[in-house]
Amino acid sequence: MSNIKAIIEKGNAKFTVKGITEYRRCGDDNEYGDFPKIFRINEEGDAIFEDSRLFGRGMNVTKLGPTCITLYDYNMLGKRTVGKISYKDITILNETKDIPGFEGTLEALNELTIIK
Repeated sequence: MSNIKAIIEKGNAKFTVKGITEYRRCGDDNEYGDFPKIFRINEEGDAIFEDSRLFGRGMNVTKLGPTCITLYDYNMLGKRTVGKISYKDITILNETKDIPGFEGTLEALNELTIIK
């Protein structure tokens, strides 16, 4: 769990939360269905957004506690909404680096040497 907290503190990461899904097109067969909703944390690590929207819905991070993230947001009428996400429900997604023509694993990419 502390590893997840460290990644979130660093910022600029994508993750899913157990039990939160959305209906969209995805998967190996590119079919519609309920798939885990993808969230992203901004570079500063102080806000979480839905990844599927450019200016999507999001919440601000109050604190990163020992067991969970505490979030808050204000609606149009100024009412504060508070939520918590447990670290045990978070799965960090591995970012793939998009290099044209590269077909391989992230481990192979990390060992790649580019010579000019």
